[in-house]
Amino acid sequence: MNAALPPRDLLLSRLLELSQQDGGKPCVCVRSVHAHQIKSVEIDRPTLILPLRGTKRVREHENWVQVVPGEGLLVPGARHVDMENIPESPAEPYEAVAIGLEAHVLASARQLLADVQFPAPGPLVQVPLDSLCDALFSWLDHTLRGDKVLACHAMTGVVLRLHALGYGGLLAATAPTLAQRIRDMVLADPSRDWSSPDLEAALGMSGATLRRQLAAAGTSLRDIIASARLAQALTLLISTRLPVKSVAQRVGYASAASFSKRFTERYGVEPSRVSSA
Repeated sequence: MNAALPPRDLLLSRLLELSQQDGGKPCVCVRSVHAHQIKSVEIDRPTLILPLRGTKRVREHENWVQVVPGEGLLVPGARHVDMENIPESPAEPYEAVAIGLEAHVLASARQLLADVQFPAPGPLVQVPLDSLCDALFSWLDHTLRGDKVLACHAMTGVVLRLHALGYGGLLAATAPTLAQRIRDMVLADPSRDWSSPDLEAALGMSGATLRRQLAAAGTSLRDIIASARLAQALTLLISTRLPVKSVAQRVGYASAASFSKRFTERYGVEPSRVSSA
């Protein structure tokens, strides 16, 4: 019976319940049928990853961090990492919940810690789930009841708990770069035929200024749009049962073959291997 489970195991069971629900969720619920490695995944905000079944391995530079159910992986700030999702067995897919810590949640926590100086975000870190159980239970209870406001307050409590555990670097304030602002717009509507005039108008700058600033940052509008579309495709592949062809269409590719080629070039793995369908 659930009531007899230790708090950590009960939390895992209820997170698994959340991951298997239909409809929108305030997190990415990952499911992987096949073991695979994905190279250079862009994580654009502090994120807490909680494996529910199977093993998660993440590499930053040359250092691998491995987490299993009962442990969490804190990514304390934006970065590129390599990832492996490893199912327990062919009959038991890998499942996990990835909670992106939204800007408004981080801002609320900073206000409550107004006199604190936060260090720069550090490396990836393994966090024992036992140390977060109470805070995550509160967030999960409100989330399962559909109370978004109290769930937001509870997630602020999770962030404050992580700060108390010594991981305050996730609260270091960073202004979004121009590339990130463009990426966020594309992520919100990846199937749109984005053009430079669209983005110039949204950003309030001329085409020449936009190109010059992006070139100074070592990127281009075309690269940002393509990267954002493929990132959204990756999220859809690991968190939905959509077939590859449908994912390709949702992120603006008319041809599934062209999409598969670009995806494989970008992430080093075929989309069919990543798909949870």
